[in-house]
Amino acid sequence: MNDSGIESQLGTSAFEKVMFVLDKQPTKANISDFALQGNLTPEPMDETAWALPGYLSDDFNLFLVFAPNVGDRWTVTCSKVTIENGNQITEMSNVVPTGSGLNAIAQISKSGAIELLAYFKTLEANRLGHFDSEIWHLA
Repeated sequence: MNDSGIESQLGTSAFEKVMFVLDKQPTKANISDFALQGNLTPEPMDETAWALPGYLSDDFNLFLVFAPNVGDRWTVTCSKVTIENGNQITEMSNVVPTGSGLNAIAQISKSGAIELLAYFKTLEANRLGHFDSEIWHLA
């Protein structure tokens, strides 16, 4: 995907299917490379997948899920979560493409979506992944 216009696509229907594909698989040894804001690192969900809070508010919470969930390709997808008692995840939705999750955040907080987009652009600059608008055909 041509990265130069990714910000301008945020909030559009074309952006709904955009996926962030990982070029490097997260492991215990390198998980700090995927930290958000320098200190929030993805946590293991199971023996394979990792999760990271992407956006948290009183009425909408979105986690980023790092997993081989498009065939054997590692991607970052999004899951809406329900949090009770401040820190207990009681429900997770099925995952949706990265672009769909960012668009959902943009409807609530454009600045929140732009901040998360900057996180992905940092991962891309560090050669950990890239945006792809075609991989969803494989999902």
